[in-house]
Amino acid sequence: MIILIAALAACIYQPDLSASLVIDDTFTGPDNTALVGRLPSPTNVPGNSYDGNGNVSTIGGPTGGTPYEADIQNNAAVLGGDAGVAVNLNIATPQQFQLSIDFNISANTQTQADNAHRGAALGFSAAVAIGSGGASHGFNNFTGLTVDTTGSVRLIIGGADSGIFTTVAGFNSSVTHTLTYQVNTTSGVGTISNIVLDSASITLTAPINTFTLARTVYAGFYNSSGGNTDLATFDNFSVAIVPEPAPFAAVVIFVLLACIADYRFARDPIRAKNESLA
Repeated sequence: MIILIAALAACIYQPDLSASLVIDDTFTGPDNTALVGRLPSPTNVPGNSYDGNGNVSTIGGPTGGTPYEADIQNNAAVLGGDAGVAVNLNIATPQQFQLSIDFNISANTQTQADNAHRGAALGFSAAVAIGSGGASHGFNNFTGLTVDTTGSVRLIIGGADSGIFTTVAGFNSSVTHTLTYQVNTTSGVGTISNIVLDSASITLTAPINTFTLARTVYAGFYNSSGGNTDLATFDNFSVAIVPEPAPFAAVVIFVLLACIADYRFARDPIRAKNESLA
């Protein structure tokens, strides 16, 4: 029996080699280094550089207005009031992604009460484009979560307000926070799960097929604060593929539990005798 259990356990413990870190960026670099055109570091599996979305400066350094700042300062990414950046993942098959980022929006003065897109955002874009003027925004084609200075966490779908949001009590906008969540891009699923802001679990229900392959071409983040001098800082941006439990492992677990139950029954002579007399 011990040998059987060991063999089944060995079958269960088969690491899923599809699990992988796609992007892991600590934004270490000289001040004023432009984000647009920069490769994520230290890990960038797709081998692509950041693209800009919205009114984004391509040359780095503080701008104080449009085009909005998008560069490295003090080993962190800094985005101006209407700028977004994202990396093409080059992934054309359904996946379960986990995204994470640290952000500080202490200089973000407007809230979602002014505009539903306001805040620091983490998620995906169907497409990105650098432009200027009122029609070019960092949240264009964006699907994901944005957090404002009041602690309001809102779901944006395809660049539009979904109307789905919640507010975290006691949110302190003057400190750095961490946002993490998972999405599943499988057709017929496309939902969001495991949302955590710092240590608080967040419950938001995304409609089915919110996160589709078409909407998750790029992964990145944006700042929307409205003011020309408003800034948000970001750090430790990561995107990982989370393996789903293998069906075979589930079957093995069922068989293992059945064997254990049968073994315990056989070890109980009184119960076995009563069953035989029945």
